Amino acid sequence: MPTNRYNGKPAPLETISAGTTLYRIYPSTATYAANSFNPTPRALGDPRQGRFEPVDAALGGYLYAAPSLAGAVAEGILRNVAIPRSGLVRRAWLVDKRLAVLELLQDVPVASVHGRHAARLNLDSGLLCCDWKGYSRTRRVGTRILLKSPDAQGIRYRCRNNDDETSLMFVDRGAVVKIAVRNQWHILADAKGRKLVLDTLDHHFGLRYTGNIP
Repeated sequence: MPTNRYNGKPAPLETISAGTTLYRIYPSTATYAANSFNPTPRALGDPRQGRFEPVDAALGGYLYAAPSLAGAVAEGILRNVAIPRSGLVRRAWLVDKRLAVLELLQDVPVASVHGRHAARLNLDSGLLCCDWKGYSRTRRVGTRILLKSPDAQGIRYRCRNNDDETSLMFVDRGAVVKIAVRNQWHILADAKGRKLVLDTLDHHFGLRYTGNIP
């Protein structure tokens, strides 16, 4: 049984194929494009840090996306949320957020750290799917995995709050992954984006939104 002390082995690799549709939920107030890589990871311990942001400059910038809309909702809306027993979506979860639909333009090998692949590294969901309080540790472990897996240009991991979905963090390692933006919507203000997200919250998570719509 995994003890959650990374064993230092290279991660199994899987390829995310060119043409794959990706989804990203990010702030509608952002001044950067939906396909841009963040060149400056936050400091360890920053309450806004992500789960696997690199802590070694050799990995370069990073970008989070998901290969399914449910994965994007799990990570972009519900990641640090305590799911209420009422089953109701709070308006604050959706305010000032945008849904982007992206397309991967090249094959990208990534390190697999979900399911049985994580177990091969002596890791399990107790570490990899923690809440924000454990992100400094997951960032360190994720960076070690990527440094031990030199052919990986990202990491694939299981989403928190949904065991059936995975998400991705790409790193550039000096050669930015080519990703195109195909569409994007403000989640509350744009009818199509709103329907996509609210239907996903309902069908995949059993959560319904009953609040006001602009």
